Amino acid sequence: MSNIASPLHALGPYNYSYLLLIATFLQTNIASPKGAIIRLGKYDNANPRTDLDKIEKDGKVSPNLIAKLRRREAAHQNCYDNLGIFAAAVVAGNAAGLGSRFMNTMAGAYLAIRCVYIYAYINTTGKQASYVRSGCWWGSNFCFLTTLWKVTTAVNGGRSLLG
Repeated sequence: MSNIASPLHALGPYNYSYLLLIATFLQTNIASPKGAIIRLGKYDNANPRTDLDKIEKDGKVSPNLIAKLRRREAAHQNCYDNLGIFAAAVVAGNAAGLGSRFMNTMAGAYLAIRCVYIYAYINTTGKQASYVRSGCWWGSNFCFLTTLWKVTTAVNGGRSLLG
């Protein structure tokens, strides 16, 4: 008796890396200060990119909260800055056949590290503690840079750039 799923099982575990792209996109949007601005009753859907400036100018919100909202906006923007190259690494890694275990690990690690990064970005005010955020930034970059390096090796018949 043959099991139709057995050839699929031989390919390794299920590849979640494309689904993790969706999760990363959602994470990027959750990092936005939009929800907090809506809760403050200050959201202007016609011109949302000026909301923080208007809130600050209004003077009714504490400087600490303004600073936190600005850090949240910066974290949100940084997530968008990295989303394109992360997506490219996921597509390239899958196209080069890097394998679902590696792709799941890379994409899952990227998402997890970015969660810590966002939290650290939003909640860190001191210079010393900000190095945790910077370490997370480098850690998440390492995920997609390693993937792109492995893609380069895979598409060149296993030959590395360095030999």
